Amino acid sequence: MTRARSPRGLRASVTVAFALGALTLSTALALGTYFSARHLLVEQRERTATRQAYTDAALVRDGLQTAGAQVSDVLESISPPAGAVIYVRRDGEWYSSALDTAGPSTTDEVQPIVADGSVAVAWTEETDPNAVVVGIPLSAVDAEYYEVSVAEELDRTLWTLGLALAVGAALTTAAGALLGRAASRRVLAPLGEVTTAAVRVSAGDMSTRLSDTDDPDLAALVGAFNNMVDALHERIQQDSRFAADVSHELRTPVTTLTTSLSLLQQTEGLSPRAERAVALMGDELERFRRALEDLLELGRLDADAPSDQMRVVSAQQLVEQALRVGRRSADLVVPADVGTEEPLVRVDRSQLLRVLTNLFRNADLHGGGLTEVRVQGRGDFVDIFVEDRGSGVSPEDRKRIFERFARAGGQKSGTGSGLGLSIVQQTIRNHHGDVWCTDGRHGGAVFVVRLPRAHREALS
Repeated sequence: MTRARSPRGLRASVTVAFALGALTLSTALALGTYFSARHLLVEQRERTATRQAYTDAALVRDGLQTAGAQVSDVLESISPPAGAVIYVRRDGEWYSSALDTAGPSTTDEVQPIVADGSVAVAWTEETDPNAVVVGIPLSAVDAEYYEVSVAEELDRTLWTLGLALAVGAALTTAAGALLGRAASRRVLAPLGEVTTAAVRVSAGDMSTRLSDTDDPDLAALVGAFNNMVDALHERIQQDSRFAADVSHELRTPVTTLTTSLSLLQQTEGLSPRAERAVALMGDELERFRRALEDLLELGRLDADAPSDQMRVVSAQQLVEQALRVGRRSADLVVPADVGTEEPLVRVDRSQLLRVLTNLFRNADLHGGGLTEVRVQGRGDFVDIFVEDRGSGVSPEDRKRIFERFARAGGQKSGTGSGLGLSIVQQTIRNHHGDVWCTDGRHGGAVFVVRLPRAHREALS
């Protein structure tokens, strides 16, 4: 099974592009430099070998012109350069200045040219390293002179030059990659700022703006982003003001209806059908009133106005107070472990009491009743567990139930406002915490409220 290749990031693509560009350029320059230098060095080596061969050939010719001189005696009297071997062909016989080197076969390429009476220069691969072969006809003594010079020094020079150029190309490629990395970081830095600002805006910080820039290419992006955030903030404020205004305007008629309905319920002589209708109206009107109160609360939470009632309190005591406010038994609180440090949180007490009350009411309406509440410190956080005895919440509904006016599949219609858990989530987020639903220890659902832990020295 083939694994899908993950897409390459923009920064990696820019780095690779710079590295490949540097590699291509450095390789082209290195090859051009190497072959140009090699051509010049080879020509220089051929000229040097030719001059030396002419000098040695003149000595051989002069020696052979002496009466009774033998070729072997003449070669012994000549000292060829280091790495060079002299061959002389006379009367069909070959003579050499050395016996432990390759034979006359090294001169095969130049023999036909020398036999025609011309000077010839060629390279042979029969030696290691290669050698330059110079052939000179000696017509005055009816002989052919050959000098084979092994280009060991040239070979070392070319090898050193190739290695230096390869290392230079590798270093240039690495430098290109580093330059690409730096360039991509510089080019993508504004994108990182936009990403950071977008994350902060999505987290609810509508005061986030991008700093002004003098770069004409980025000025349009900065202006468009800031205008977008301004428009979004204004739209959110308009929606919040509209919901708050509608809720506020409805409070007066709802209060009037509640008062009138209360008087109607006290009226004697109503028929059973009328009594049922009045009771139903009373229940629906109470639910409507609670929905209005929740909408007003959500409007205040959406505004995210900083609270001046933030205090460091004990999470355990906060839970106990919420139970008392709801007229519930204090036995529902699971005692903290003996010896553990008391978990402290910095919260707006009234808002957190409303959160806990909403969770308790949710357990009563949709979870078969509240079973227990636990407080547990976990490092830098404090978790409050609210568990019910119901059948739990399905995994696909655990996020949806925190949406406004959302109800899980098993919840009864016509109960609650559908805003309680939304208020819980928004309140906890305003306190830089989190809330979620999971399976309880006894089969029901458990809602976990996580808040940042406060230090004891901050307790007032």
